[in-house]
Amino acid sequence: MAEKKIKGEKLVKEAITDLDAEISKLRKDRTSLNSELKGVDKSMENTQELERNLKEKIARLGEKEARLQGRKNKLKQKNDSLNERLSKVKTIKDQLGQV
Repeated sequence: MAEKKIKGEKLVKEAITDLDAEISKLRKDRTSLNSELKGVDKSMENTQELERNLKEKIARLGEKEARLQGRKNKLKQKNDSLNERLSKVKTIKDQLGQV
């Protein structure tokens, strides 16, 4: 009976050793996963910050585009006005040349 008790204790010790090893492995896995999760969180934060910056840049470019479009329209009006004046001057010149 003493042998059975010793054999049983040995089996219990082996089981405990196996469980300790498994617990240690699970803790290591948990630490690794937590580290990976922190990396993913940081990467996501960086991506979100980049997205915000790009949205701001797009907004600024849109404003600049609107200003340039307004300037283009004003210059086109000035050009049209100058062309009209040139046409009138040419007409007057032609009329004076016929006299």
